[in-house]
Amino acid sequence: MARTNPVQFNVRSAFARQRAHELAQQTGMTATQVVEDALRGYVPPGAEQTVGRLVRRGPIFVRPSDGATVAFAEAEAALNAVREGDLGD
Repeated sequence: MARTNPVQFNVRSAFARQRAHELAQQTGMTATQVVEDALRGYVPPGAEQTVGRLVRRGPIFVRPSDGATVAFAEAEAALNAVREGDLGD
């Protein structure tokens, strides 16, 4: 009788095999669970990445803009007010 759904995945990397087994021993998971967990969390480079409402802008996640802008002078004034407030305490 032929198998209708073969569930085997072979990886020909000694590093991947060794690392998966090391992580399995450390976590108490099976090697298959380790690989499945890693694949669930993997996002290919260049793909749209979001976390909740946050979006990736370069190397960091930020809240998307609602159209409002902040002038450089306003930002500097706010930062200086916070910095000077710490000195008065």
